[in-house]
Amino acid sequence: MNREAPVGYSAREAALERVLAQALRFPDLDIASFDPRAGGGDMDPRDVALARAIEHAVVRRYLTLIACIRPHLTKNWPLLEKPIQAALLGGAAQILFMDRIPAAAAVDASVEWTKRRLRPGAGGLVNAVLRKVAASVAERIPAGDPSIVDHLRRDIVPLADGGALRLAADNFSEDAAQRLAERTSHARELVLHWIGAFGFKEATRLATHGLVDAPIIVTPFDAADARLAPFATPHETAGFGVWTGSHADLTAAIAADPALRVQDPTSASTVATLAKTLPFEPKMIVDLCAGRGTKTRQLAALFPKATVLATDPDRPRFAALSKLPAVFPNIRALAPEALFREAAGKACVVLLDVPCSNSGVLARRPEARYRFTKQRTQTVVELQQRIADPAVGLARTGGVVVYATCSIERAENEAQAKRLAQQHGLAPVVDRTTMPEGLPGDSPARYQDGGFHAVLARA
Repeated sequence: MNREAPVGYSAREAALERVLAQALRFPDLDIASFDPRAGGGDMDPRDVALARAIEHAVVRRYLTLIACIRPHLTKNWPLLEKPIQAALLGGAAQILFMDRIPAAAAVDASVEWTKRRLRPGAGGLVNAVLRKVAASVAERIPAGDPSIVDHLRRDIVPLADGGALRLAADNFSEDAAQRLAERTSHARELVLHWIGAFGFKEATRLATHGLVDAPIIVTPFDAADARLAPFATPHETAGFGVWTGSHADLTAAIAADPALRVQDPTSASTVATLAKTLPFEPKMIVDLCAGRGTKTRQLAALFPKATVLATDPDRPRFAALSKLPAVFPNIRALAPEALFREAAGKACVVLLDVPCSNSGVLARRPEARYRFTKQRTQTVVELQQRIADPAVGLARTGGVVVYATCSIERAENEAQAKRLAQQHGLAPVVDRTTMPEGLPGDSPARYQDGGFHAVLARA
């Protein structure tokens, strides 16, 4: 690193390298956690946070950034070299969406990185374009201004806090669907799909929901609990709290109380519904796509007399599952093959929280909003079927199969539950879709993910 570089520049350099990697992958953005120290060397915690914030801003507003940069280019965006794209994306993200960073600092850092990463002449292009982007911001509009929700406006950039930027020119498309896609940074095909499935008004609400910085939600939470009250505030859903403390505080709280979970009310409702509808006390529960075990822990807590067999084909996730029995003795982590051998025809409950498009959690998983296509949806549907069909055989006669996703797509949800019921002789007990809630400017207590679950009884 250049010792004469300004404070924090190493963070910007690390961020731009990461943005370059994302530009090379787009629309299949990397969802792995970004560690700006991976390249070696020490970095101040504030610089680590800055680097992550820059990449986060780019991922959340990728298409919005392109729309704001594009009018200032002399060639089409796809024709630009990827390092130039990365420098423009990272610089524009700081200018438009990171108020505390001076525009000049963002421009200078992007220019210097481009010179070193590509060639000196490319820095001149980045400098000229980013200065025009900075000059294009006419004013910041406070939350509540009616122009923000005027979806005919082509000069308004909505922000996560409910406010907006007004640009000096009409940067966004004249086409309504494309304009909504650009303003909220969702793939145009996803926006068109939502318009067809839910209508334009609801599609607009869903896309705008995706702008929200999703809060960390914990459960079980009681405002009267002196241990948690300093670090969380009540959510609108009873038993849940919005975490306001630091990550270190959260880690310490979970270590002190292993029953505490980071879990959205929609996610938790799957197992909660099971507990309300199950007509018997289960002895064996299978969590087949357990991930890192959030619902596994919930199952173990709600059904303490049951043995909960959990698995996941992903190695890091399975490693996390393997640690749960030390805290929850009624959990057993088994490899998929071993679980199928042990549980075949014996499970009272089979939970299938299957992979999906993530369309109900795009505020939390912004990278997923760019890769939506009808072809990929069909691929996801086929994967769900390959997981669910053999898993039904794990349930004993009189047992139940719980099918769940964090999607709001009918092809992944209602259609799959109906197919499972018809093909395997299952009787539908519950079929519930929850739409995402919470818009920019709303209290975090209103926020809720979208998702689906169905409870199917095996006669």
